[in-house]
Amino acid sequence: MANERICNQAKEFLNRYRHLVQRRESLLREIDMIRARATSTSIRLKDVSVMSSSKVHDQMAEDAAILADSTAALDALVKDIDSALVSVLSAIDAVQDEKQKTLLTLRYIEGLSWQQVQERMAYEHTQAMVIHGRGLLVVKDWLKERTKTDIDL
Repeated sequence: MANERICNQAKEFLNRYRHLVQRRESLLREIDMIRARATSTSIRLKDVSVMSSSKVHDQMAEDAAILADSTAALDALVKDIDSALVSVLSAIDAVQDEKQKTLLTLRYIEGLSWQQVQERMAYEHTQAMVIHGRGLLVVKDWLKERTKTDIDL
């Protein structure tokens, strides 16, 4: 039962990859939309008061400041997501057995179904599950070591 719980932690960690990729893509689209809105131009004709001594409102400078603030916050989130993606890839890369590494990549990085993984690797269900379980144990050890190292820092 404890081993199953530990393997579930490894699965949850690996399962984050596809969701993180989707979130990063969404944030990048939002950054692009903000930039497009801020850089779009339109002609606005206004009355000009030449003799006025009042301050002139610079809408373009205000939009540029909003753009910078908005994209900086979103860029920081994208960097955090990129770091999390690298962690998942590093966990899989820590697996020495190429069959296990391939299976974990197909399942968690490419997001293939079990049927697709079995067909791609030409394995029966039981054989794929054994390879998967062994790979998860390596990921579990990697997570444990990483947690230990983070605590030591």
